Formats: sequence, C-alpha cells, structure tokens
Amino acid sequence: MSNLYPHLFEPLTVRGRTLRNRIMSAPNMLFQVYKGRPTDYYVGYLEHKAKGGAAIVNLGEVPVMDGGSHTPIIDLLPENWNIFGEMAAAIKQHGALASIELTHAGRRGRPWYNTKQLKGPNTEITEAGVYVESMTEADMEEVATAYADAAEFALKAGFDMSLIHTGHSWMLFQFLSPIVNKRTDKYGGSLENRMRFPLMVLKRVRERVGNKMILAIRQSGSERVEGGFTPADAAEFISKAQEYIDLVEITTDGWVYCMPSTYVPWATNRAFAHEIKQTGKVKIPLFLLGSIVSPELAEEILESGDADGISFSRALIADPAMPNKARAGRIDEITPCLRCMRCTDGDNATRFFRCSVNPCTAHETRVGFMEDITPAKYKKKVLVIGGGPGGIKAAVTAAERGHDVTLWEKKDVLGGTVRYAVNDDLKPDMQRYVKYLEKLPYRYDNLTVKLNTEATPELVEEFGADHIIVATGGKPIAATFIKGYEKAGEILDVYFKPETVKGDNITIIGGGLSGVEAGAYLASLGKKVTVLEKFTCLPGVGTTYGWGVMMAVQKYGVTLIEHADVQEVTDEGVIYEMNGEKVLQKADSVFYAVGVRSNNELFCQIADKAPFVDIIGDAAQSARIGEAVAGGYFAALDIGSF
Repeated sequence: MSNLYPHLFEPLTVRGRTLRNRIMSAPNMLFQVYKGRPTDYYVGYLEHKAKGGAAIVNLGEVPVMDGGSHTPIIDLLPENWNIFGEMAAAIKQHGALASIELTHAGRRGRPWYNTKQLKGPNTEITEAGVYVESMTEADMEEVATAYADAAEFALKAGFDMSLIHTGHSWMLFQFLSPIVNKRTDKYGGSLENRMRFPLMVLKRVRERVGNKMILAIRQSGSERVEGGFTPADAAEFISKAQEYIDLVEITTDGWVYCMPSTYVPWATNRAFAHEIKQTGKVKIPLFLLGSIVSPELAEEILESGDADGISFSRALIADPAMPNKARAGRIDEITPCLRCMRCTDGDNATRFFRCSVNPCTAHETRVGFMEDITPAKYKKKVLVIGGGPGGIKAAVTAAERGHDVTLWEKKDVLGGTVRYAVNDDLKPDMQRYVKYLEKLPYRYDNLTVKLNTEATPELVEEFGADHIIVATGGKPIAATFIKGYEKAGEILDVYFKPETVKGDNITIIGGGLSGVEAGAYLASLGKKVTVLEKFTCLPGVGTTYGWGVMMAVQKYGVTLIEHADVQEVTDEGVIYEMNGEKVLQKADSVFYAVGVRSNNELFCQIADKAPFVDIIGDAAQSARIGEAVAGGYFAALDIGSF
C-alpha cells in the first residue's frame, strides 16, 4: 500500500540518530509521582505512545531543582535511576527515542511544592500573591548547573534527548519576555541581554552532555500580547541557541492557547512557525505543536514547509496508535480527540488523568494497551441497545473480542446525543468524532447494525441474547418547577429542532455547560443570547476547558446573568428575581437546560431477559462522554468470562 503521508513518515537524522518519522509525542504532565518517584503508571503511559509509532516520546515537566517546581517534584536522585531507566527502555524498545522535558518554573513556582525561596527575573509579588526574589548571577549559575545535572542524570538513565523548556511563561521564557523581565543589568532590556541567561543554560548543558545527547528547546513562538515576545524575537533567539541545540519545538504563550480547547483553531501556532521559518535564520529542524488534530493536517503543514516535524499532544492521548494507524492506511480507526480538556483538567483537579475517548490512556499498567485486546474465553451472542458513544464502544469492543454482536439504534443514524454538534461549527472536533462513530461499527463482520429499531421487552426476549448492554442514554429534565415552562423548549431542540428557534432574541434558562455552549452556538449564528443562572455559570467545568468556553462567550457577545432565580416563562419572555426584585427578560424564544436524568426504564424491564444484562452511561447515571465510553469498553471486556 502506498504511503498516504510521505512527508509525515519521512525519516530524519538528528545528531547521528535516526528518527523513523517526523512525529514527536509532546510532553504531558501526569501526576503519577509518589514521594518524588514516578510510578509504573507513568512507564505504561509513555510506552503506549512509543508502541503506537511516534519517533520521539517525551517524559513531561521534570523540574531541575528545588525552588523550580510547579507540580509534585520528581527527584533526580541515584535511587530513582531504575525507574527512569525503565521509562527510557520502555520507550526505546518500540523504536522511539526517549526524551525528557526539563523545566524550572521561576516566578510561577508553587511554594507548597518547594522548600527553597522562589526566584525569577525580578523581585515582586506575583499575580498569585507569591513573593519572588530577583535572581543574582550566583543563582543563575546554580540554575544552569542544575539543568546540566538533570540532563546528565537523564543521559545515564538511557534517555536520548533533553527538551529544555524555554516557553509557557516558565523561568527561561520569563527572562526572554520583555513584559516580565524588568531587569536593568546585562540580563534585561534588549533582546540580546534577555537571551543571555537562557543561552548560558543551553551552553552549560551542551558542555556537560557533549555529543552523547540530542538537545532541543520547547520555544514559545509568541507571547500573544502587545509589546510581548514575537516570532521575530523567537527566530533570533533560536539562531543563537542552535549553536548548542539540535531541534526546536514551537509552542505559544497565553494559557488558552497553550492548552487549546475545541474553541481554539486547529494548528493554532502555525503562523508563528511560518514567520520563524521565513526569516531564514533557523537551520535546525523545527517541530510544530498546537492542535494539530490529524495526520492529514500534519502532512499539509509539512508539505507547505511551515515545519519539519509535528509534535502531537492530545491527539496521541486520544489515540496513542495514531501514527501506526496512519502509516497502515487505517484512517477510519483513528480515534479523534475532542479537545474537551478532560485529561488536563482532571489531572490538575483530582490527580486522576482520564481521556474521554480512550479509557486506557494513562492506565495501561492496570488495563493494558487497547490495541492488544484479547479474544474472550467464551464466545457469546451479544445485544447492545443504543448507538451513542457508549453503545458503539461496547459493540466494537465485544466484536474485537470475537463475540457475535448486534447493535440496535432506534433512530436512522448512529451517534446518539453527540449528533447535536453536526451543525455546530464551534465544535469541529465533536463533528469529527460523530463521523468516526458513524463508520466504526461497519468495520466488523461479526457486528450487525440495525437502525430504526426500538427495543421492547418482547423484541429483546425474542432475540435471545447471552449478554445485553443497555446504552439508551439519558433524558433531559423538564423544568416543571418553573411556571409556564411548557412555553420553552429543551436545550437540545436548538440543534435537533432548529425550526423552534424563532426570532433573534433568545433566552436560555440554566448556565451549566450545555446551556452556555448552546448560547455560544446561537450567538455565532447572529442571535442575541442571554443565559440566566440561579447560582454561578459553568459549575464543575474544568479550568482549561472553561477558558475556551468563555472565549467563545466573549467573542460572540453572550450575556450571562448569574444569581437570577427564574420564576416564570411568559409570552413576552422570562421573569426572574434578583436581589428581591422581579425582572422581565424579553425573548422571542426560550429554552431550558436544567440537567439530564438517567433513562433506566428499559433496563428494569429486560433485566431478566438474558443471563447477563448491564447498563452503562447516562442510562445508568447522568454523566459525560468519558463515562459512557469507559463504561462501554469495560462492560464489553467482561463479556465471555463465564
């Protein structure tokens, strides 16, 4: 079979080492550290990406010293060489290069993760209320030596590359930034001066590791604010740094773009890479990072010359095997990332990393690699009821394990509730996911899809399954507690019954995620949208995804009114109470988004129609896509044990 992506899979030689393709697995933070020691979960997480076909796999965000950590510290001590060696070996045994990302948080360190005084370019109280001292030249020497020590530690552990972080507002970029760096000595002011300390660090590391290790930097191509660090500045810095480094990865500053949700454009940093390349100053390979969501997009970027390689982050969380699937031409099997940020938000909030579309990622040590799924001990006749994300995941997983599977869906298309995104151009990633779901079940000869088939107890009993999985989804909660609620529509009507959206002034009752996102969608169509919330908007929504949602809210002019206690829906609009006063919010159309309840009626009716009957996703309990997909996957793994 011909290679669909010749540029993406072209080998590259860097400092005498051959990369099998132009794919780097970007460093991702994973809170799998116990008392300074990474756990076995970290090993499995990295190995999965190497096994999936990336050329370089990065261990992410390792602070080089006390005083430089913004996450639980990882101790680079001799007693930890074995676990670091295991990481490097797990990556390299699958043909990838093992890389470690070295960081120092500087002014953005978190005191509770450090025992030493935090230091940065300036003495200041940061926006987080933390006291930071200005670095002396002796401090700079200490930091430069710490970077060299860390790189040498990684080299001894078997790592092939050190990726030194000079972006994302960490210490070295703090010196590069004309906004942050207010020094008046030879380390501040001009770009030449601001580069001095970062270049000192790179020189010190190169002198320590010699020719034995690839050195790279993770460089912000822009600060994305007026008067900040620019692509031209980045090109100049890289042109000096390339005396010591072999490769540069271009990222960005600005947290909503560092952690880009579905509301941020694809290839969000491409223009910076293009401008840097156009200067002609950069002679080393340039890898581009930032919402490059597919091999097709990656190939187009490489073919254009805007980059020499691609750094995939969340695309390889959603599907670590994406490189191998692309190489094999199995494009329809690549699980697309939703850019829902559940991975990052969950890891930050609860120290538990989860992916919405891949329940194995970061849990490989416990559950194995999804690509290595094994046949069931006993082949069964399986019926899955419901063709949403959870039901489809259950059906295809059961089929992969060798069962005879039938999937019933009462509508004429697959996808379930997530089909709301089909017409919502603010959700391009969910649109890709819907297309993926539509095609996926038809790959299996032992999986029969029956559309327009509504399950009844009689039909289920007649079918005679050995094992049934009920994935019928949830039901919107009706706003019966609001007088005149029948004059309003359910929030999903906005998508599935667009004819109910009348006029230009729209009011949405309920400021949870579904209400606010629907509001942004309607506003993007030119509607004037007001969202009323009794408490505060976006409760329970993760920080990084919330940034993206609020960016859309602001861009399209959605009005959010919090602490609005809705009393009644009238022909004129919505009456709500605030601060003891009643207010009429005039509206041409009103919709409510007040939650989802489980839909377990069918399950209760057919619980005795097969030896084993499971219920997953919203049918069991109101949840999100991740719970439905994981529920379907693990329920299918349990089929055929008896």
